Parts: sequence; C-alpha cells; structure tokens
Amino acid sequence: MRTIPYTTEDLHHHDALGAVIQNKDGEILMQEHVKYGFWTIPIGKVKEGQHLADALREELFEECDIIVEEWKEIVAKDYDYIRNEKHVKVFGHVFKILAFSGTIKNKEPHKHTKQMFLSLGKIKQLPHLSDLTLLYLETIGIQREKDI
Repeated sequence: MRTIPYTTEDLHHHDALGAVIQNKDGEILMQEHVKYGFWTIPIGKVKEGQHLADALREELFEECDIIVEEWKEIVAKDYDYIRNEKHVKVFGHVFKILAFSGTIKNKEPHKHTKQMFLSLGKIKQLPHLSDLTLLYLETIGIQREKDI
C-alpha cells in the first residue's frame, strides 16, 4: 500500500470541489494525479472561509489556465476518510463548467503527469478514479466500484 504525503490542509475537515469540463466533442478533461495515484476531473480544496465559486475559479486558473465564466453545481456529497490515523470529513461538490475563456493547459505538471480530454468510454476503462469523478459518473447513470 502506498503512503500518501498528506498536507496539513488534507488532515482537517474541508470542502472539496471537482469540475467537469467538456470539449466540443463532449469529451471530459481528466488528469492523472501524482499525489493520490488516481485519474480525476480537476479537483481542489476550498480554503477556510473561501466561497465555493471563488475556490472554483482559483483552482481552474491555477491548474488549467482558464477563467471560469459560468458554472452549475450538479451534486454534493459528504465523505469520511482516515488520513494518518485521523478522521477527516470532506464535503465534496461537483460543478459543470458551462463557459470559460482561455486555452486549457496543464499548469501543474508536477501534480498532474497527464491532462487530456477523454470520452466516457475511455474514462470507464481507467484504473483508479477519484471519488468526485465517481460521483459525477453516478449523476449520469454510470456506476463503478471504488478501487483504491
């Protein structure tokens, strides 16, 4: 079992967000996440006292170099994790990005070794998907067991 290098923020209860970004062909932006060892839609933590919309815009600018103009929250769910033997509650929010400006690029290659648009068929075949990616898939009728 691999050891995840949790940050101090990871070990406190927090809100997290995920963003579903589609290209003109309906493919979804996915990232191979170094720290957690899974494939995921773009994700991030909400800082204490930060509004969800501000966190969403900040994360997507930092990770993908885009300015989010319009979005819609599509689902939210509570998660309970044990991290470094500590109970951590994470309230996850998944947003669909309806409009943005800029050209998507991987601004954090040290965190995401790969960043690409994939079809649902290819996403379903990926090993190890994040909880927020699995949650999004559930909203569109795709059930998949958590495998990490």
